[in-house]
Amino acid sequence: MSTPAENLTRAEYARCDPALWLVSLFRTMYRGRRPGGLTIEHEHNGLKLKFNVWRALDARDQSVLLATIALAGVLDRQELHAGIRHCRAQQLWQRLQPEDLALMDQAIVVKTTRYALLQAAGMADGKAEYNRLEDCLERLSMVGCRARKDGYDWSMRLLSYAETPEGQLHIALNSRLAEALSGHHVYVSLVERRALLSDAAQLTHAWLSAWLRQGASNSIRLDRLAEKVWGPPSKSIATNRKRRERIGKALADIGKLQGWQVQIEGRGATAKASIKRPRLIERE
Repeated sequence: MSTPAENLTRAEYARCDPALWLVSLFRTMYRGRRPGGLTIEHEHNGLKLKFNVWRALDARDQSVLLATIALAGVLDRQELHAGIRHCRAQQLWQRLQPEDLALMDQAIVVKTTRYALLQAAGMADGKAEYNRLEDCLERLSMVGCRARKDGYDWSMRLLSYAETPEGQLHIALNSRLAEALSGHHVYVSLVERRALLSDAAQLTHAWLSAWLRQGASNSIRLDRLAEKVWGPPSKSIATNRKRRERIGKALADIGKLQGWQVQIEGRGATAKASIKRPRLIERE
């Protein structure tokens, strides 16, 4: 079963949970062996988030997750919960490994194809990309997320997935990702993302899209922004300087997107960027 072309065209924005997307889960593309067994913590408005990452995630993994969320916003989707009876749906729910209050939540299932997912992610559709897509889905499905706040305790994996005998791909998104589709969310433009060629620019754009409201402006030090892409500062001054330069180039690319405005002031560790994001015009 194919995904209608008009739905692929409409998959222009991903409605994302701001708490999840302000976490620096993704890094620039890994070459060779990836780090494993990572724990990443983040606090958002008093909500303490903890992520257990089986294998480090990169910009391609982020593209696949954003594409899945975007397709969930335009395709028919099925609710998923503990009481679901369909065999495949039960399997998807169990693979999300809900615990504590997550057991009472509802996830959703997106029904699509690997081809549609590659197209929405801005990836090619050759054999190598299909293999990379499988690797991305596996890594994303192994990410555990736990949220705590004032007695609230919730735990669930980011997603789970399964393929039907007909070759259709069913992807279950956890309840926090599902709630953002109709509740409080931030927009990440896939159209803008596909215009950015470097991993650093794509990762920076996704973080800024969660940090800045549409039409809003703010300023941030380049070194702090670099931490959102590469993690904690390096002990090497030269490495930190190189990261700062790459963030500057990423911001220059973002500044070329329609409606974005970027101005960098200062030099070295004191350099900061003033950024304005365009207002969103959402198509019906």
